[in-house]
Amino acid sequence: MADALATLAAEFEVNIGGEMRPIEMQSLEVPAHCYNLEEEADGHPWYYDILQYIKFQSYPEGANENDKRNIRRMAAGYILDGEILY
Repeated sequence: MADALATLAAEFEVNIGGEMRPIEMQSLEVPAHCYNLEEEADGHPWYYDILQYIKFQSYPEGANENDKRNIRRMAAGYILDGEILY
């Protein structure tokens, strides 16, 4: 949050004696990233192929070489701890 506020502060030019509009903030009960978990048309979450690659080193059926390369590249940014993908 501090980084976001610092970025906002750097983007605004302040006029001495000018009117400042407040920044309204709110706190959610559930982390915002939890709202972004959606299922794709095949019924699996967006990270399913990455999870399968990390668990079993397997690719989706019908994946071409470009798809496989992208899955390997994306999987490098995640780790599996039990059943939770971080």
